[in-house]
Formats: sequence, C-alpha cells, structure tokens
Amino acid sequence: MQAPYKYKGFTLIEMVTVIVILGILATSVTSFIRFGTQGYTDAVDRDELISTARFVIERLNREVRNALPNSIRVTKDDTMQCLEYVPIVNSVVYLDIPVAPDVASNSLDVMMLEALPPTSVNFISVYALNSADIYNRKAGVIAEFNNISLNADPTLPSIITLSTSTLFEAESPTSRLYLIDKPIAYCLVGRSLYRYNNYSYSNENTPIFDGENRSLMAEYLANDIDIDEEQPFKVEPVTLRRNGIALVRLIFSLNLEEIVFSNEIQVPNVP
Repeated sequence: MQAPYKYKGFTLIEMVTVIVILGILATSVTSFIRFGTQGYTDAVDRDELISTARFVIERLNREVRNALPNSIRVTKDDTMQCLEYVPIVNSVVYLDIPVAPDVASNSLDVMMLEALPPTSVNFISVYALNSADIYNRKAGVIAEFNNISLNADPTLPSIITLSTSTLFEAESPTSRLYLIDKPIAYCLVGRSLYRYNNYSYSNENTPIFDGENRSLMAEYLANDIDIDEEQPFKVEPVTLRRNGIALVRLIFSLNLEEIVFSNEIQVPNVP
C-alpha cells in the first residue's frame, strides 16, 4: 500500500502556467486602460485645438472686417509673419474738404458724428488707396486732428479741427471720412500667435512695436512661414469688382493631433 503524501502543493509547470495566464490578463487589461486613456487624451487635445482655433478665427473676422479700406497687409521677416491693419473707430460723411486748387484748411465740417472718439484716437483718413500711403501717414491722405466740436443736433455739422492746415489729394467718391486708431497686428512668432496694439505707424517690412504691447491669442501652431503653402496670412488686393480678401490658414498641432483652419475675410472697399 502506497504511503500518503505528507505535503500537497503546485507543481512548477502549474505555477508557470498560472503566471503566464496572469501576465496575459494583465497585459490585456493594461492595454484596454491605456487605449481608453489615450482616446480620452486625444479627444481633450482635439477639443482644445478646435476651441482655440474658433476663438482666433472669430476674433480675426470681427476685427479685420472693421479695417480701414486698403490698410490690410502682410509683413514678414525671418522670425515672424504678421497680418496688419488700421482699425476704424468711426466713419462720417464730410460736407467739403480742401482739394487742389483749393486753399489748405484745418477745419472740416462732417455729418453723422454721434459721439466723440476715445482720447487716444487722433487721426483721420480720406480716400486712402494703398497701404504705403497709410502706414507712411502721407499728407493729404492721413491727417492728425486735435479737437472735435460735436454738435448736439445731428442734423447740423460737427467740426473737426486738424493739427495743421491740410490740402487733401482727392475727394472720396462717397464723401467718406474715417476716424482711425493706431495699427493692430496679428503675428505668428514660433508656435504662438500674438496680437500687438498701441504701436506707431511704420512702413517697414515688419511693424516696429513699442515695447511688448501684445496678447497671446493661440498656441500649438505648426505653420512654417518659409513655405508658401503653410504661411498663415495672405492678402488678395482689392479690385473694381471685388473687395479685399484676407486669407487665413492656421495649422494647429498637439500630441499628434493636427487641425487646419482656412478662412476668408472680406474687407469692404469703400474708401
């Protein structure tokens, strides 16, 4: 008769089999958790990129559409590319302006001016046909004023007093006079998009910013300003049959997620 075993347990083969099975189960569970977490992370990154892109595009649409006709331009150097424009604060109809052979004057009568502009605004524009004249503040196109006498009765003219006597180059076909602020620029610097404001007029290849008057508008941009197809900003000039068009193409990239936003912004051509 065979003697009973004193001790019972698992054989080595059984232990190895259990370890292999547990390893397979652990790998499966880990992969399931990892892919689930990765899917959630990708969705969050995608939502963040889309939200950022929509905010920037909407902000650009609202601001650029209010640009002074013919002021929108693209500037570029080795480190940045900018979409620059001059914002309109108000537009009015003038009754008369001095144009050759008239005598220069420092007083203009305007209608439809319902409120005084902010104190920081001290420039007007009449019939600006190209960006060089605007950013050079060409006499006869851009003029500085130092006072506005607002008439309480909107049916009567208000008076704009210019800083110096001015002879304008030409009359606007619609008798339109614009009160304008300092330029604004949206610039792609590295992988970030900044909005610059409160800097001086300049006709250089890129704006000359006075200090760091800028706000971060977006990050995670992957545009290459040296490649024509990837440049973020382009401008189609105005024609007799078409308004000016700003072409915006922003490439956002984050953690292997890439989203491309393309948009056209029409700038009314009513100088």
